Amino acid sequence: MTATPRSRRLRTLAAALVTTAALSLTACQTGTADATGVVDSTQPPAPGTESAEKQSPATGTDSDTSGASNDSNDSGSSGNSVNSGGSGKEATQVADRKTAKKTTSCTAKGTKVTVTDAPRPINHLLIKATNTSDTTCHLYYAPYLRFDQAQSAVPFIEESKPQAVVTLEPGESGYAGVLTSTPDGSHPYDATSLTLYYAARSGQGSTGAPSHPALPFDSVRIDSSNAVTYWQTSAADALMW
Repeated sequence: MTATPRSRRLRTLAAALVTTAALSLTACQTGTADATGVVDSTQPPAPGTESAEKQSPATGTDSDTSGASNDSNDSGSSGNSVNSGGSGKEATQVADRKTAKKTTSCTAKGTKVTVTDAPRPINHLLIKATNTSDTTCHLYYAPYLRFDQAQSAVPFIEESKPQAVVTLEPGESGYAGVLTSTPDGSHPYDATSLTLYYAARSGQGSTGAPSHPALPFDSVRIDSSNAVTYWQTSAADALMW
């Protein structure tokens, strides 16, 4: 059948209307399409690239700010800790050096020695050595004693040896007990003088000048049982032997 010009115009107009309607329908759709191509208008649109980019800088800024703050705090705390520790260590070392320089052996030059009669036990003398200097000193071993012009020093009582060297701060005292005689002793004589020597740190001989303390009486009976204790920190300890 041959189409007339009128019928062709009608078909063209109908096709244009269908195309216009399809375009309008597409423009009005706001939903998302599923795998079948069907659009569901109840689902929100997926976030775009712009939304993600807007969140990134904010997150990045918070992270950087927090990091800078932590670094600053950590650095400050670490610095203070190191400086404080260093200062404390240096102060301790200086104090140790000063203490070491001011410690010496006790000698007659910096001590005052007195000798008294002990009421108990009988036939005992108590020697007291007081540090009169401004320097800490050590009383090593036992005092070397010599009554009158004796050829040898009084023997030490080995059982009285303390666990540590007696150290005297300025004003402090150390003690030693002296057994003068016993009923079983031999070769008794009456001594009228006493010389005290300070033992050297090495244990070999004496150090410094001797002391010459006065005896409590005009004379003291001495015999072969005569002995002296090691230096002690208390009078009670010195008189236990």
